[in-house]
Amino acid sequence: MLLVLAARAPWTPAPVARILIILGYLGALVVLWLNRAQRWCQVVLLGTALNTAAILANAGRMPVGRPALERIDGPLSVALKAGADPRHVLAGPSTPLGFLGDQVAVGGWGGGLIVSPGDVVLAFGIAGLVQAAMRGEDSSA
Repeated sequence: MLLVLAARAPWTPAPVARILIILGYLGALVVLWLNRAQRWCQVVLLGTALNTAAILANAGRMPVGRPALERIDGPLSVALKAGADPRHVLAGPSTPLGFLGDQVAVGGWGGGLIVSPGDVVLAFGIAGLVQAAMRGEDSSA
């Protein structure tokens, strides 16, 4: 996670940011795999794997769908359209695994965010982990 956060620093060069993102996601996959016996961890692992696949297929950048981007007007939209975002790439018909990228605008029209199918699965898994912990359930599957 720290590697992905370091990639967001404004002084991190784009090629370095992409490498940090890839390493961060691969590290997260390893940790999640090692904890896969924990209840709900497999769901978190699946969501992370979906996001990782899209990022790896696009050289360290998450593809973003144009229709979703048009609903979210903000810094991401401006940077992506200018080709200046080191963490995202505008998805087109030939974008590898573009359908796994950020495709769904939540909120929109001047605010909100864009999520991927992996984000949805990941959020569902995290919610399950939190709920199980709050209920004091045995954490092994």
